[in-house]
Amino acid sequence: MGISDVKSKATGLISDVKQYWKIPPKGRYMNYKEIAAYAFGGIGAYFIIQLGSTLIVSTTNIIVSTAIGVGPSHTYIIYLLATLLNIPLTGIRANMIDNTRGKGGKYRPYLLSMGIPTTIIALIYVWFPYQQMYSMFPGKVFGFEKGYLIKVAVVFICNLGLHFFFNFFRDAYENLIHVLSPNTQERTDVLAVKAVVYSLAPSIMNILNPVIAQYFANNDQTNIIVYRITYPIYAVLGIGLTIVVWANTKEKIVQAKTHTIQIRFIDALKEVAKNKYFWIISLAGWLGFLEMAYTNILLYNQSYGHTASGNQYAVAWTLIGNASLWGMLFAPFFVKRFGKKRVLVTVNMMNVVCILLMILNVRSFWWLVFCIWLNYLFSSVEQITTPAIQADIRDYQQYRSGERIDGMFAAVATIGSVVTLATSAVLPAIQEKFGIFEGNGYEKPYDILDITTGQTDLLYRFLPALIIMAAVGAFLNVVPYFFYDFNEQKQKSVIRVLQVRALFEDYSNGALKDEQLVEAIELVENARKMAVAEPKEVSKNSYLSLKGAQRKEAKKAYKEALEFNEDIEVSKFVCDELEKFDTELGRHKVETYTEIYNRGIDYIRTVDYNEIRNELKAAKKLPKNTEEEKKFREFKIELLKSVVSAHKAYNKYYGSLYEMKEPDMEELTVLFDKEDELNERIVELNKAGNKAEAKALVDESKEIQKKAKTLMDEFAKFNRAAKPYNDAEKLLKQKENYSRLDEISAKYLEIKSSADTESETETV
Repeated sequence: MGISDVKSKATGLISDVKQYWKIPPKGRYMNYKEIAAYAFGGIGAYFIIQLGSTLIVSTTNIIVSTAIGVGPSHTYIIYLLATLLNIPLTGIRANMIDNTRGKGGKYRPYLLSMGIPTTIIALIYVWFPYQQMYSMFPGKVFGFEKGYLIKVAVVFICNLGLHFFFNFFRDAYENLIHVLSPNTQERTDVLAVKAVVYSLAPSIMNILNPVIAQYFANNDQTNIIVYRITYPIYAVLGIGLTIVVWANTKEKIVQAKTHTIQIRFIDALKEVAKNKYFWIISLAGWLGFLEMAYTNILLYNQSYGHTASGNQYAVAWTLIGNASLWGMLFAPFFVKRFGKKRVLVTVNMMNVVCILLMILNVRSFWWLVFCIWLNYLFSSVEQITTPAIQADIRDYQQYRSGERIDGMFAAVATIGSVVTLATSAVLPAIQEKFGIFEGNGYEKPYDILDITTGQTDLLYRFLPALIIMAAVGAFLNVVPYFFYDFNEQKQKSVIRVLQVRALFEDYSNGALKDEQLVEAIELVENARKMAVAEPKEVSKNSYLSLKGAQRKEAKKAYKEALEFNEDIEVSKFVCDELEKFDTELGRHKVETYTEIYNRGIDYIRTVDYNEIRNELKAAKKLPKNTEEEKKFREFKIELLKSVVSAHKAYNKYYGSLYEMKEPDMEELTVLFDKEDELNERIVELNKAGNKAEAKALVDESKEIQKKAKTLMDEFAKFNRAAKPYNDAEKLLKQKENYSRLDEISAKYLEIKSSADTESETETV
């Protein structure tokens, strides 16, 4: 590539930035300003994420075990208790996210409300006067110094607070990309930009911490003074830059404007539990628990092996951070070229190799740096692909259930916490075998590893054990991905169907604007045309034997043919959606739900519970030899379970005392609109400095929120008790919407004709 080509590309990039700074490129959903805010503000978000992740207790936590001085066994007990208590906390977070409404979106509102408490807890964590507790509270209890037990208690309380606030904040920032764009390649591209930019935060910390240690802590990164100096700086920068993300991004969920969300915890839990892709991704994480055993090897080598100075350690992490840059830069290209699954499998297998290479020379600081550099090079690709896959499986979840369930993924994932409670005990047990435990005769348990003041050769026997554990974990992590098959084409098909559903739902509710109506018809017409198109013949041989301009043109034609054939498959998927009521299963669903709908809401009250239970037993015995039989059986079982659950809810919420009737949606909409109006006014008043008036409106907004919450609770009760009836109404409404295609097409032609007339008038 010549200088002129570089200049041309640079000029083109500058031109694109100017053109798309406020308006997204065609086929994309995020303008460049929003991408820049999400990425640049991510530096601040990752300062906060680094604070939380380095302080939240795990069996590999270096600050808790060395800087603060909690023994491995007590660290594990704290981890055990906090993990168990975090299960209900995760459920609360999930329910809050999935039922969040308003212009702020599902995640944006929590960037500041959870970020600020996280930084406060982090500062308390490192600034608490742990050593003074020994002199203030002398003596022993249960064989331990009172000061030590106070230390353990403080760490436990701070850790529990981080489990709620930090995890909430991290989920809000990391998952925000899931709803900023429904385009999977755009999400991957933005994730790469974000990762390259936000990596500045951990890079700064990896450079600054060892330098501070060299000048203020005698080159000891395990000294608490290092974190007392640096963490306040990271906290201030973190909150300041997170505001940039909060103020300049907008969520874009593919969902009808008129769709209201009120998801019951147990219902969302059941829906997510049916998502096979969720289990594949989760299993990969659960099986790979040992992989992180290698993370502290370089620090152990430097601190206890005295192999490098603080400045050298800083240089090493600067080089390692550079490896991440290249991996993240090329990740979108790899994903586009090979697909997420193949990329993930490849980089995970390379991680196993890189970790095993470390064992060749654990005494050499720079050899370990080289191996970790390679590992970071491959792992950084995974930092892009894993969030992209997480976003894809949420799209699939919305397609399956009809609801955008995001937070509940984290709640179901807590099942993995129970799994890792047992597996995470492996590392403390091995550490104890090497003499690393509270009361081993050293000031801090890990001091036994020091080659000058501890046991001379212990460090170099301990490190290989960690490496073997990490390699096994890395291999186990890759196995589940072999069963992942939700590829880019399937994701694109799902998004296209979600767009169709949302557009038809909005049309039936009178909320579809002219330009959206045009979009809906053109989307459907294109799908119908492409679904019957003849696929193009594709072969790499069409360009491999050519050279120069001919090869370039032939390769372009090859790629266009691939896209054309993919569009055919996506269009078939859309047409299957539009024609699903003409299939045998579709007709059966319509017939069944018509009967339920005609019986009315009162059907739930008159249900014979024992009869339904018997029908459910019989349904479970239905044949499932063919795909069609499986679908019929699944529908029958799900419907009967729904009736049983609704009957229980009816008896719980209404019974013989209250009438079951649907709450007023118009009343709820009025409250929502009023709340949005007040919130906008509050922002304006705060900007103008009218704090008193703003506070009055805040109080008024809270009252409206209470009323809305009460009414939403009534909707939740009704929806649970009337679920079979609601499902019937929803399906029959969708069938009616799809049957109105000719009516919409007529309006489409009318709008196009009117637009053409206006264009001709302007031309004249």
